[in-house]
Amino acid sequence: MSRAEHNFEQHMQRHTPPHLYIDNTWYMLTATTLAHAPFLANPEFKVIMRETLQRLVLRFGIRLKAWVILDDHYHLLLKSHLGRDVGRFVGQLHANTSRHINQHDALPGRQIWHNYWDTCVRTEAGLWTRFNYIHLNPVKHGYVQRPEDWKFSSYHYYAQKEGTSWLSDCLVRYPIAEYLSGDEPEDQVRRG
Repeated sequence: MSRAEHNFEQHMQRHTPPHLYIDNTWYMLTATTLAHAPFLANPEFKVIMRETLQRLVLRFGIRLKAWVILDDHYHLLLKSHLGRDVGRFVGQLHANTSRHINQHDALPGRQIWHNYWDTCVRTEAGLWTRFNYIHLNPVKHGYVQRPEDWKFSSYHYYAQKEGTSWLSDCLVRYPIAEYLSGDEPEDQVRRG
């Protein structure tokens, strides 16, 4: 491990709270690759990630509200009947995608994923704000100009199912600009 990777690892350990899950509760999950390396830059790897996600959602009975896969991280908005299944779900997602990527690159055992962070969603506004945040994440990171131009997200599902005007209305009703840090409005008031 290089000195930079070691320093990054120490920094992240200080900022990784324990995971605490409650049954039947919405969570936003964010996972990053090790040292934010662009392990998923290859579109083929994003397809593997998406297909693995689809299989595991069915296996674990997860309700997946929104998702996006970028080159060095992903976001999920999900609910599990049993909260304890969330960690097992993420563990299998990371193990399966790492194995496929490492097989392709002929680098067995290489660590791909660093960790994941979760936020319990406490309000309906918080749910829809995160829904919008996830779909706008490729725009935020400069991959595309519009969310519909990024094919590795749930945006297209909602555009077909509900229509683009529904998505636009959702963004107007639950804007994300003031919540880019992922904080709920009540958290900002309490800290202020």
